[in-house]
Amino acid sequence: MNEQRYPLLEDLHVLRTAALTSIRDRAFDALPLYYAEYSDGIVSGCGISINRDSLTVEPGIVRHGGFMYFLRQPMPLTYAPTEEYMILKLRFGMPQETESFLERSLRLVLSPDMDVHPDEMELARFKLKSGAILRTKYTDFFDRVTEFNTVNVIHSPYAAIGRSTLHPEVVAAFAKEAAAYQLEPLDEAFCLAALQNLPVAYEQVAFYLRRRLKQDTAEFDNEGLYQGLCQVLREVQTGGRIAMGRAHRARREVYVD
Repeated sequence: MNEQRYPLLEDLHVLRTAALTSIRDRAFDALPLYYAEYSDGIVSGCGISINRDSLTVEPGIVRHGGFMYFLRQPMPLTYAPTEEYMILKLRFGMPQETESFLERSLRLVLSPDMDVHPDEMELARFKLKSGAILRTKYTDFFDRVTEFNTVNVIHSPYAAIGRSTLHPEVVAAFAKEAAAYQLEPLDEAFCLAALQNLPVAYEQVAFYLRRRLKQDTAEFDNEGLYQGLCQVLREVQTGGRIAMGRAHRARREVYVD
């Protein structure tokens, strides 16, 4: 029998072992159960803010090795120009068991090692020139992978059902720019999903790109998904489709001989 037992927390009640166990189970088991079918990756938060000589990873939740890690406090880290790619990684320590706790540590590192090892997760990468400042603001969708001085989150895995996917912010940015143009029904359906700012599953993005680019057997990593979206956006912008605002004005024009 599957019983649902809720501890009654009232004044003058003694918290017995069974009640404390119930609190523990609900606190630590609910979220992993909810995300049981999700891949490892960022679950929420973990945005990156920049100062002149330091960056900060904001609070959030990540899933790694099936375990949910809570970044409860901002994690700052200094950086300096190297004019080579540096990867911002979360590095996960081995579980350590004490008398009262099972401890799982994680720390923030900047590394020139382009390989992401099993005990690591990429959050961003950048290549900084001497005298420049990192930026997280982009002029347009294509600017997100500008080589120098730009925080690039394309390669960071975002947790989703089945397989990690692109950050929702990236997919939403594509949809916002594409929405300024006349779109095919397939484009419109994808953009509506992307504009929710929720993770769009890898298979959903890949399906859209395969159909849209007529590449029925294509497989993609995060970089491939992003480049595919870039190709679609270029086609939308330059492929003979008229921007919706201009098309609306054109229908209202009256010509008099």
